[in-house]
Amino acid sequence: MLERLRSRRVLLAVLLFVVVAAAALRLPGLTDKPLHSDEGVNGWFTLRLYWWNLYRYQASDYHGPFLYYVNLVFFWLFGATDVSLRIGTALAGMAIPVALLPARRWLGSVGLLVSGLLLAAGPCLVYFARTCIHETYLIAFTALWAAALARYAQRPALRWGLLAAFAAFGCFSNKETAIITAGSLGVGAGLAWLVGRSIAVDDPEDPDLFGGRGRADALRAWLGAWRVWIAGVGVFAVLIVLFFSSFFTFSAGVGRFFEAYTPWLEYGTTGRNQTKPWTYFWKVMGHSQQLAVYPALAAGLWALVRRHRVGLMLLGWGASAFAVYSLVPYKTPWCVLNIDLPAFLLCGWGSQEAVRFAAGRALPVRAVALVLAASPLVALPGLVGQSIADNTEHYDDGKRPYVYVQTVRGMTELFADVVGVARNEPGGDGGGPGVINLDAKNPTRWYLITRGLAHDRHRYVKKTPKRSVARKAGVLIATGAHKRKAAEIVAEEWGAVHVETYDLRPGWTVQAHYRQELWDAYQAAGGREANPWPIAEEPTRPAKLPKKYRKKR
Repeated sequence: MLERLRSRRVLLAVLLFVVVAAAALRLPGLTDKPLHSDEGVNGWFTLRLYWWNLYRYQASDYHGPFLYYVNLVFFWLFGATDVSLRIGTALAGMAIPVALLPARRWLGSVGLLVSGLLLAAGPCLVYFARTCIHETYLIAFTALWAAALARYAQRPALRWGLLAAFAAFGCFSNKETAIITAGSLGVGAGLAWLVGRSIAVDDPEDPDLFGGRGRADALRAWLGAWRVWIAGVGVFAVLIVLFFSSFFTFSAGVGRFFEAYTPWLEYGTTGRNQTKPWTYFWKVMGHSQQLAVYPALAAGLWALVRRHRVGLMLLGWGASAFAVYSLVPYKTPWCVLNIDLPAFLLCGWGSQEAVRFAAGRALPVRAVALVLAASPLVALPGLVGQSIADNTEHYDDGKRPYVYVQTVRGMTELFADVVGVARNEPGGDGGGPGVINLDAKNPTRWYLITRGLAHDRHRYVKKTPKRSVARKAGVLIATGAHKRKAAEIVAEEWGAVHVETYDLRPGWTVQAHYRQELWDAYQAAGGREANPWPIAEEPTRPAKLPKKYRKKR
């Protein structure tokens, strides 16, 4: 009893240390990096939910509903702020090591510490946990899913089946790539079942993934727990229906859950506008894992030599994820997180294996084994240093392989100028003049309407605006192929025009056209120096639901 209590205290201390380390890299300066375009979309979707209870799942281009409902909770607690938008993913990133708790008997305290520190410090994991996109939630639920499945494989109990079903829901309610996650976990389990060495007795010092069963007995145990399967499928189905139907207000969303795999399969096979070579993720892993990739490979080799079921499961999961994401033409950098997770877990498992191997050995053997156990931590200083640099100095550096179409810091000058023009508009009410956003609506929309500009005075268009529309506006923000034509129209309709050019993304700029009298009033009030960024959030809810959204209710 005393030994068990001591073990639990060690485990809690390890987890607390890892979570604090993860928090230290994820929470400070959380809003320093300008929102990515995808974050602008996610922020707008959450604002619609927050203001008008309006969310309708779309089967293409946009991912699942889980992120928006989590954001909504933080909007209720803290208001519609930049921190509220990102705090959920930051906390999810911090929770990944905690999600591994059900697998503690295989990883042990040493494995949890090593893999937890790598997960806490991994540059891609840190960077995207500080970004409001779905991938971090997917990875957190994947960790929980893998841990719950491992416990179910050892002992097919109801609680582990239900936990696995909940985790599977979390994955599928975030991204359609959850189907790749399911396949990779299946490959890992299959490799462990086919190749793994059967242990006659489930050794508490080195527990077997299948509870000491042979292949046939393990399969009978899993399939024989039919009540657990029915309960798990039921929990999964109820939660999917609940979220994708927008809590029973949009029944078509459930059908769209299934429809989504048609367009996303097409995007994956054709590459759409995100085609990259098959070597892309190996290159990204050089930054996201650095030296840790080598102990992960060594642990995978050790798993093959020992035919150890836990190691084989992690190896099959990680290798198949790497293969699928590399072979699919459609590639975005945050997908590397699906490879980082099993790789870092392999490092942790390998360290725990080395500690187990050292027990009772001669001193020279024990010393070598303990050095090998600590070897993944050699990567830690480099991972921490890069994570700090990436999120303080280089968050918009396009030379970093996972800094992808990121809004650069110069774009905040645009937001400051438009807000300043609105606040100093002669005879205005602070809500600003009419603003036309041409191919530049995100994250511009989020920043402007959360800084007090009236949403109903904004127009978001994909082509050159009509003269009648331009005539009523005071600001036109444009990028893309229509910039020159739009500039000609506002010059003809407004007369005197002031034009400013801002950096948008690496290699991209955006132009803002201001009526001269509005710009002059802003400059007379002190201009950008009197209106420095960041500007405090002042979101103003529109008095009523805009007409364009009423049909969607």
